[in-house]
Amino acid sequence: MFDLVSEQISPTATHDKQPYGATNLPIRLQSAHEEQVLAHFLQLTFEERISRFGAATGDDAIRAWREGLDRGHYIAVSVEQGHRITGLVELFGSRLAGWQRPELALSTHGLRDKSNVRLHLLEIGLGLAREREARDVYFAFNLSENCMVALARQCGGIVDHQNGTAVIPCDFVSVGGVSTCRADGRRPCIELR
Repeated sequence: MFDLVSEQISPTATHDKQPYGATNLPIRLQSAHEEQVLAHFLQLTFEERISRFGAATGDDAIRAWREGLDRGHYIAVSVEQGHRITGLVELFGSRLAGWQRPELALSTHGLRDKSNVRLHLLEIGLGLAREREARDVYFAFNLSENCMVALARQCGGIVDHQNGTAVIPCDFVSVGGVSTCRADGRRPCIELR
């Protein structure tokens, strides 16, 4: 597991309902292990790789990128159905800037309705960034994906269409069931309703 996410998110939090309607398998939210994350990326389709990386990135390039990550400034949280990651939110801080304005990345695999999962993951990512005292996140997207532009705007983001980026404030208030809270008055956590 990466960072302190295991303290903030129980190893597996199971939803009572299935908001995404994909299968009858239970949906879990949990901190992601490297082996799972790598397998998720390697299973992405051509279109899903373009959506996540901005190009049809090959398996070897993905492996090399994963090996070079600064693990001290990286968080990954997954949404799973069965034993398979169907969605992933990642936060990338840096040694120089810390978590001041982390980059946020989303990816989904094998879902019919990706919009609810993407919004859910974005809410989680914004909450995790806020817990690290970030005021906003940097979000890069593929210019051909209007849904990502709409998602950034829905969350109060300032969109730069020319560069395919957005800056989204971390103070976005959830209407979909995920919110940040203080479990013991001091330590932040993620709560699923």
